[in-house]
Amino acid sequence: MTRNLEKIKSGEVGFTIVEVLIASFVFSIIAIGISSIFIGILTNERRAFAAQKIEENEMFVLEMMARDIRVSKIENQEDPTCGLTTLTITHPVKGAIVYGLSVGVVQKTEGGTTVDISSSAINFTRMNFCVRGSGAIDQKQTVVTIISSAQNRTGKETIKFEIQTSVSSRSVETEFLQ
Repeated sequence: MTRNLEKIKSGEVGFTIVEVLIASFVFSIIAIGISSIFIGILTNERRAFAAQKIEENEMFVLEMMARDIRVSKIENQEDPTCGLTTLTITHPVKGAIVYGLSVGVVQKTEGGTTVDISSSAINFTRMNFCVRGSGAIDQKQTVVTIISSAQNRTGKETIKFEIQTSVSSRSVETEFLQ
């Protein structure tokens, strides 16, 4: 017992200040590294949620349009250069429907009533329509290509999606008349 007390008094037992500083430095580096990884994971998660929100909204809008276009008649709107910014179709049940873009929001006009069909959290920067086969005497099936571009309105980083789809009008009314 007295031998242990002699070691403590003589300074042979314990950590030196250099050892304590090195251990603290190593621990700090490890803690900073783990914190950086965690912050990176949170940033990527927020980015993924924002991208998912944009993609889901854009796909919803395109699918809604596609459902109406498939059963509708589209006449005399031929534009293979994708210059159309509005599309007017004649639905067999709903009547005339107009799709267009206004201040970053996709709108649908049906029966004189205009409603927003895209979320206000998403900014549509482009909505163009390429129409082929809509001539009265061309004897072709009408095909509409929708080109859209959307991005988030909020968040630290701007995420942009560009989606394109083609829809053929399956208006059977023209088949029966010929």
